[in-house]
Amino acid sequence: MRLEMASSTHRTYCRLCHCACPIDAEIEDGRVVRVRGVRDDDLYHGYTCSKGRAYPAMHADPDRLLHSRKRRADGSHATIPVEQAMDEIAERLSSIVAAHGPRSVALYLGTQCAAHPATGALARGWHAALGSEMYFTPITIDQPGKFVAQAMHGVWKAPPQNFDRPDAIVIIGANPLVANHMGLPCSNPGRWLKEQRARGCQLVVIDPRRTETARQADLHLQVRPGCDAIVQAAMLRILFEEDLVDHAFLAEEVEGVEALRAAVSPFTADLVARIAGIATEDLERAARIWGQAARGYNVVGTGPNMNGPGATLIEYLALCLTTICGRWLRAGDRVLNPGALSTPMNYKAQANPRRPAYDFGEQLRVRGLRDSTAGLPTAALAEEMILAGEGQIRALVCVGGNPINAWPDQARTLEALEAAELVVQIDAKMSETARQADYVIATRMPFEMPGMTLLVDNQSVLQPGYGFPRPFAAIAPALVEPPEGSELIEDWELFYGLAQRMGLGLAIGNKRGIQPLDMRRKPTSEELFRAMTEGSRIPFDEVAGVEGGAVFDGEPAYVAPKDPGCETRLDVGNEEMMADLGALADLEIGHAAETEGGASTGCSSHPSSRAFRLISRRTAEVYNSTGVEIAGQVTGRSFNPAFMCPEDAAALGLAPGDEIALLSDHGRVPAIVEIDRHLRPGLVSMAHGWGGAPDRDAEVRSLGGNTNRLASTDAAWDRYTGIPVMSNLPVDVIASDAT
Repeated sequence: MRLEMASSTHRTYCRLCHCACPIDAEIEDGRVVRVRGVRDDDLYHGYTCSKGRAYPAMHADPDRLLHSRKRRADGSHATIPVEQAMDEIAERLSSIVAAHGPRSVALYLGTQCAAHPATGALARGWHAALGSEMYFTPITIDQPGKFVAQAMHGVWKAPPQNFDRPDAIVIIGANPLVANHMGLPCSNPGRWLKEQRARGCQLVVIDPRRTETARQADLHLQVRPGCDAIVQAAMLRILFEEDLVDHAFLAEEVEGVEALRAAVSPFTADLVARIAGIATEDLERAARIWGQAARGYNVVGTGPNMNGPGATLIEYLALCLTTICGRWLRAGDRVLNPGALSTPMNYKAQANPRRPAYDFGEQLRVRGLRDSTAGLPTAALAEEMILAGEGQIRALVCVGGNPINAWPDQARTLEALEAAELVVQIDAKMSETARQADYVIATRMPFEMPGMTLLVDNQSVLQPGYGFPRPFAAIAPALVEPPEGSELIEDWELFYGLAQRMGLGLAIGNKRGIQPLDMRRKPTSEELFRAMTEGSRIPFDEVAGVEGGAVFDGEPAYVAPKDPGCETRLDVGNEEMMADLGALADLEIGHAAETEGGASTGCSSHPSSRAFRLISRRTAEVYNSTGVEIAGQVTGRSFNPAFMCPEDAAALGLAPGDEIALLSDHGRVPAIVEIDRHLRPGLVSMAHGWGGAPDRDAEVRSLGGNTNRLASTDAAWDRYTGIPVMSNLPVDVIASDAT
């Protein structure tokens, strides 16, 4: 599956994120020098993003790792042959497991694992063969409430209406025109939105920032941060009051309707509008746009999930908005995106039996947290590494992520990495986490590896507002060889090598079940891809035969009628969620009553005497912590500014480019001021994933500041998922030279 190197252009697809944009890659002297979108593609229409177009610069980064490294006693790193590194890692892991059991080894799979789908499969397979349950992902520091809320609400066996001719779209705390993963199709979201609005679709955005997406909306509710749940509750009340619900669907397929009706009754439009800082008529209009539409979807982004306590409730109420208006495909409806490389699904117009949502499986030793449908809480991983005693995690293997920049509570993360007996980081650069690791395994970058879109194949089935309008798929060969003189492996090869050395077996799951791998002969990536897609809806060779990928409609897929005698129902009145909604009503109504004249100063969650609230945001040229090293080449700015509204900056005597410090109850981080006239007063907005450890604060103008240093994992958290407060975080803003 390798193309001969030449000075030429080759069709492929971008693997930086989940959007899988078709691109033409120009190759000169054996390296990719530029990429551009494919204009004649009938799904993307030439779309690419700035970070995707900068991918050649990441490949050519002079600081890129070309050899694996091992940490010396003085903290520096020396080059080590990768086979020797695997020998030593396997020996040290075996010793740790022999002394402390398999639970002592944790695995963290970051978002960049999507670049090579075999990585996650083999990494998880190795870890499971080891016998450890200590497996963590970014889902639990991003949007864990989605999965737990689904389990509480129940899962419909057919997709949401999603991108099929919506009449209304409600986006809460997401900005898909910048971070195009949620709320709009991954394929050219701006063009698609323009087309839908031209046919009469109305867009409602609920966000404290007037984001790029909010500026395109028919209605923007610029709420105070932390008010998402009460706004959703008020919308639900209006829908019930004005009879804008799907009675037939509720009667046939839903339970808990009266419990929900009662739980939202305290959230009157006038009261919620005062608390949220919006107009009552705008709140009512938002509910009517949603309720009067024939078709539509709503989606919750990262920001509301990062509010910590109440994050699961926000996601649950989003599902309730979908369900009471019957926004699921029904019997006879066509599924426009049934996937291509994934196994065909059996769509039915019925609810799946509900499953446990949280508090099952592995018991952690901190804060009483356990597993959930979102996975083990990553916010507890550092504590599990620090807390001495039986069950302590003593080794961490990290692939596709950068914990020092990504995990909440940076100080605790640093302490955990220093306490560990072994840290293995798989990376293409000396990231902040790589600097702390005992071994850094240098890997190939995507243009140097085969790729496949299996991991993003069926996103639109899993959640409202995700994925592609049609079944796009691609299988691509490596375009170029790694740099001359380098020794680089594909990420998955480390786990195969460790399994061989530790006497463990690996397997690949597909339609035939679990198929063991030959542990005497290392497979190729293509062999792994074929094994992973056996029984796929579109055959592997058919997808691989289209350079750069395409839409594979195949045989039409339709939703079948429900099974005779099926009695499973969706639940909009989950007992725990209704209790949380009741507690929220008591808190907010009491808070509003305590303020003069009943006028609220804002949502009372996370009360604090600090003057500002720090809220999260996305940056177009960066994907989480990936791409920060070349951000300056894209925008001329290589840091993540602290955005403030003009009035707040003027009141503090600050101007763009001034250096400041943000102080929370937990930490301090340097930042550079920038003005955002679209931001509410009292807020500071910064992107996550930037900066370095405290010893690099002087480099704030080249590295940025790490907002996770301001967050504490154990101050306040969502009790279902363990996600702590990382947005809507109380802070003060001071000049950098102030004491």
